[in-house]
Amino acid sequence: MMVHTISALALHCMDYFHILQNQATSVAMLDRQLCVKYLNESAEALMNTSLKQAEGVKISRLCSDDDGFRIACEKVLQGQGEMRLRNHVIGVVSQSAEKQIDCIVNRITVGEEVMLLLEISEVENMNKITRDEEFIQRQQSNQAMIRGLAHEIRNPLGGIRGAAQLLANEAGGDVFAEYTGIIIREADRLTSLVNKMGADAKVDLDQQVNIHQVLDHVRQLIVADGTSQYLVELDYDPSLPPVKGNHNLLIQAMINVFRNAVEAVEEMEERGKIKLRTRIDHVSIEGSKKQVVRVDIVDNGGGISDQMQSRVFDPMVTTKSTGTGLGLPITAEIVTQLQGVLDFHSKPGRTEFRLYLPVYEQPGVGGS
Repeated sequence: MMVHTISALALHCMDYFHILQNQATSVAMLDRQLCVKYLNESAEALMNTSLKQAEGVKISRLCSDDDGFRIACEKVLQGQGEMRLRNHVIGVVSQSAEKQIDCIVNRITVGEEVMLLLEISEVENMNKITRDEEFIQRQQSNQAMIRGLAHEIRNPLGGIRGAAQLLANEAGGDVFAEYTGIIIREADRLTSLVNKMGADAKVDLDQQVNIHQVLDHVRQLIVADGTSQYLVELDYDPSLPPVKGNHNLLIQAMINVFRNAVEAVEEMEERGKIKLRTRIDHVSIEGSKKQVVRVDIVDNGGGISDQMQSRVFDPMVTTKSTGTGLGLPITAEIVTQLQGVLDFHSKPGRTEFRLYLPVYEQPGVGGS
């Protein structure tokens, strides 16, 4: 059923609104002044807003472009028929981010009111979220190297843990208990992590994980470890459901991306900023619409060079003299294990990594 053939009567029926709400395509309805009257869930995610916040707001205040959007809408209102925008770039105002879209604009009548119905598909999202064969093959080849390195890491971790225990025993009391406790817990977590990454046995990926607890733990670890000053801005959606995955693996994945962001802003002369943002999102993976939790880690550093962008997930590739080139490849491997997707956009002054993680579903409730 094409969306633009829905009658005015059907649009007033909650059953049809339910259908629109659950479409992977972003659907928006505008009045003659190009103000928002309706957004489905996908459109809310695309424009980084909610219907409650957007209703009555001009679409240009949510999505900016070169006036192509406005011109197409005005032509449809003037009776020129359906208009299509292909590979059209819009700016999501609330995110200061660009997105590439396909858009179909149609004129409909709801009651006695003439309105515009927009069907929007995010081209970049569809292209990058669909796991292509080349990326999967690269991840498989990287996995062998990562497992070999995991084997080499186990012994030093054991030594670190043992030294921390001796230090705790020698110091006595609570003077260093907090710090040695952190060392021991992190050594245990990393030992567990490398054991899982280096083994052929299946990792428990069916844990119910609160992503905000993971992010806060990672933030505390890295902020406590650093010496430079930078601002960390939190933009969490408190209503997010838990994600399905592995708590320790998610911690390691977030540490790697967050640490890259910290290193990027440390190179700035002025005070840098890192934003941690969480949202619900809808993506198409292998032809099926999935509800996911999206984690954005954004920094205002110098960005990733064009030459490096195609190689950021390759092992041992780094521009830093002290870097190992393993952080992002390990993160990509972890996200793949968790049946999620890792994506990034970078330009000077803004680098954004996005992790799309599957929502935890109670056994027997809406599961596949």
